[in-house]
Amino acid sequence: MNLVANTSQELNTILGQKVDALLAQVQVMPQVECPEENFFGPNVYIKQVTMPAGAVIIGKAHKIDHLCSMVSGRMILIDSNGDKKELVAPMTFMAPKGRKVAYIVETVVFQNIFSTDETDLEKLENMIIDNSDSLLEGK
Repeated sequence: MNLVANTSQELNTILGQKVDALLAQVQVMPQVECPEENFFGPNVYIKQVTMPAGAVIIGKAHKIDHLCSMVSGRMILIDSNGDKKELVAPMTFMAPKGRKVAYIVETVVFQNIFSTDETDLEKLENMIIDNSDSLLEGK
């Protein structure tokens, strides 16, 4: 299906509806464990997640652009602009704010990297994630 929109706002609305529909379907399927680790350094916070092959991952909506590093693996990523890309590790790139959907082709170790001195995970979540996103009600 092609997406047709006159503005980026309309496109984001259409994509949001499609991701919400996907989320509803994915939530009734067996869930996979994606272990997370948190790393802190001077002026840096790194959230690392390991995602197993074959999983469909629907990420939370980030409020800000940030660096990402894919340490290992391969995935197909659809970003909040509807752009679909194959990502193959190792690679580092700037991720735009918004929500992403990924199909994990080969087990992925992925890092979101943020510039901050904050170390309280709850405060970080509030700073980084759009808590108004309906996705947060899901798993």
